[in-house]
Amino acid sequence: MKHLSAALLLSVFVIFSCKKEEEKTNTLTMGDFELSTDVVMHNKPVTITYNGDDQDMEGIYYMLNGYKAYPQDLIFENGKATISIPDSITAIALNLKVDGDYLDNDKKGYLFPVLDKDGNTIVGSKSSMEAYKSGSGQNYGLKGDADVFAQTLEADITANPELKELWGTRYLSNVMRSDSKKGKILANTMLAELASKKELTEDDYSKISTIYRNLRDTKRIDSISKIAIEKFPNGKLKQQSLMNSFYDAKTLADKEKIFNTLETNFGMDANLSYAANSIAEQKFKAGDEVGFKLYASKITSANDKAGLYNSVAWPAAEEGKNMELASQLSKASLDLLMEAKKDITNKPAYYTENQYKKSIDNSYNMFADTYALLQYKLGNVKEAIKYQAKAIGDEKSNDVNERYIEFLIADKQYKLAADKANSFLSEGNGSSKMKDFYKTAYTILKPEATDFDAIITKIDKTNNDRELAALEETMLDEEAPQFVLRNLDGENISLEDLKGKTVILDFWATWCGPCKASFPGMQQVVEKYKDDESVVLLFVDTFEDGKNREENVAKFIKDNNYDFHVLIDGKVKDSNDYEVAKKYGITGIPTKIIIGPSGKINFRAVGFSGSNDKLKQEMDLMIALLKS
Repeated sequence: MKHLSAALLLSVFVIFSCKKEEEKTNTLTMGDFELSTDVVMHNKPVTITYNGDDQDMEGIYYMLNGYKAYPQDLIFENGKATISIPDSITAIALNLKVDGDYLDNDKKGYLFPVLDKDGNTIVGSKSSMEAYKSGSGQNYGLKGDADVFAQTLEADITANPELKELWGTRYLSNVMRSDSKKGKILANTMLAELASKKELTEDDYSKISTIYRNLRDTKRIDSISKIAIEKFPNGKLKQQSLMNSFYDAKTLADKEKIFNTLETNFGMDANLSYAANSIAEQKFKAGDEVGFKLYASKITSANDKAGLYNSVAWPAAEEGKNMELASQLSKASLDLLMEAKKDITNKPAYYTENQYKKSIDNSYNMFADTYALLQYKLGNVKEAIKYQAKAIGDEKSNDVNERYIEFLIADKQYKLAADKANSFLSEGNGSSKMKDFYKTAYTILKPEATDFDAIITKIDKTNNDRELAALEETMLDEEAPQFVLRNLDGENISLEDLKGKTVILDFWATWCGPCKASFPGMQQVVEKYKDDESVVLLFVDTFEDGKNREENVAKFIKDNNYDFHVLIDGKVKDSNDYEVAKKYGITGIPTKIIIGPSGKINFRAVGFSGSNDKLKQEMDLMIALLKS
């Protein structure tokens, strides 16, 4: 079934907001889903009916109010879910998942302004919906527009000045991103309003500091912070100042001293738990078990403590050092996660209950992988297999699957190893090393067989054909914004000069862990196509600033022996945006933009799966498809 367009939805909403509740409402179709009404009103039940056949279908909805978005699970029983929207909510967003993908309505989403009991649209609903598109909605395939968001918010606040209090300094930040000149005028107006108050509260000082931060006025930020800290010596700005000092501290002793001051004056909170985590990690690396346990004990969140334990256990497992203690901590991390899953009172507000439990399950699988590797290296192979079987989860991780086969081989479970290896490889979730393990098991089981290479060739062809078909379905045809950026040699590189070639833009930063994890695979891609003049790979450093930025980037590339052609994405003047990243709508890294010989964007790949084999295969297939 076709999805109802957002434009049509809006036309329906306008009619009903003007003609009041007595107008007859209609059902609304969205793919295989049907809403009992096309008008959402406060405290009036809305039923969502699913008419498809996907047994794993699921959905969530967000209740919106200003910049805040409150997620809730859609609980389907016999194909129906019913929701009711409270008076405090201005709009809602429905996110419906079928066959593994969320319906995005051509990236516009399914957003509904809420009407009051008299049929009037709630004030601020439009800006709430635009905020969602540019925020949480992007997790579900929606596409926001910063300029539209800014214009909508300005129109809402102009018509309804009371909304200014709800949005606070976020209103200023939004305007600054869209129009810095208009933002400066608004900033000065806000400063004047605050200056007119007889007595400034600590929150007022925080607002002033945030305004100056938007104006990039470092001197005034420091000045207002000093005044506020003198006036409120035990306030939030003092706490933030100490936290900043903690992050800037060069030695562990200095960090501990600042930590103790914070704990004494402000007690433990989420920020200080992060600081305790940081100190505990350094204590573990230094071999200070007593110090490690002291700071770990200060972390009250079961999830956070489990994360700490795994973060120190995994390097120990890889390096084969301090493995007995690492094994104890790794097992404790699994127990903590099971404890957290039973008690959802500490669920973060940005998760629904089901999302929270799935998040814990994902963490459990990852941490079980750590524990299994430790057991394997400690010689407890059967224990390793038991937990690696849990770690494989949905069987999508090549590395985790590979270790499972390795452990089975070590335990001489050749039949199971061969069967599982065949299954993993056939689904495209294997690796070159797994093929070697498979061959070992297969040869032991069938020493006279000569068909192994033929089996692998068939699997590879099937995977290749499947991946090509999937890529063809996701192929884009979007205009590639032109740019000129400087490389590390000071040369200007123009996209226009590369027309007729396949250009891969890899957006990254030196602080980005997944970016760096993907680089060994990208180095292989660079080496493969270095003599192919029709393929160009450009590594666009973005989302980082500083006086020594280029020097630090060059050092990182040199230290890791990467043959990357690096471009430096410049920051937009008077903005937090970066020139090319903004043009290409980059909101997270790593992101790869693949531009075909026609000069159009043909593929967009966000994130890193964790498998460099899979990454290289994906790049090869995209390049081959664009050459064909």
